[in-house]
Amino acid sequence: MIVIMANVSVAEAARQLGVGVSRIHQRIADGSLHAERIGSQWVVDELSLLRIAERRDPGRPLSPRSAWALIALSSGEQGVLKALAPVERRRAHDRLRRLFGCVADRSAGEEQVKEVAASLRSLLRNRAERRILHVASADAEDLRADSRWQVLMSAAASGIGANDVEGYVDDAAAAALIGAYLLSPSGAGVSVVMHVLPDGYRALPDSKLQVAADLVEHRGPREESRAVELLRELAEEWKEIRS
Repeated sequence: MIVIMANVSVAEAARQLGVGVSRIHQRIADGSLHAERIGSQWVVDELSLLRIAERRDPGRPLSPRSAWALIALSSGEQGVLKALAPVERRRAHDRLRRLFGCVADRSAGEEQVKEVAASLRSLLRNRAERRILHVASADAEDLRADSRWQVLMSAAASGIGANDVEGYVDDAAAAALIGAYLLSPSGAGVSVVMHVLPDGYRALPDSKLQVAADLVEHRGPREESRAVELLRELAEEWKEIRS
């Protein structure tokens, strides 16, 4: 069962960071890890823990395999999860739990939204190569309806209406769509956000975590806020399933 909470024990923080308990106490003492004392025990803020975990490997997001393991776990995609080693599943659980912990405080403001969005961009950057292209306005609806897209972002899934065409394709489909619709990196028309998947990977339809990752890459306040809302919705769904 995943427990939705905003704090973890010192021992759990040490396990998640792969360090000794004494190192966690050192970080608390020097202020690099936010914590508070409850009774005789320290508890560590999960958002602070997530920031520390990501700063340990600056510029190094999750591998495609780990990124899609996290998305698959959040969506309950058993076919993907069965191919993972036990340690990979455990790491995915830890990462998902940290993400849920970071959005548990609904009273937090704009700064928390920005921090969560930045962490999500870093974690899942390697799930696909993001390309920004343009299509002639007259061809936009035909492009949107083309069956070569694996998954298209919809207003219903994202909660945000947009004229952009955005979705996931493999490398061969990307080349075919670019040629068929004369997609260009610059120019007038409708924006196309193409997430080109690594070989052997498939996008997961109806994945809230996948949609949240797509939204934060737009870097707008509306999209980032909606991404955090989706994470909260996903956390509540997990809580209900496992209660």
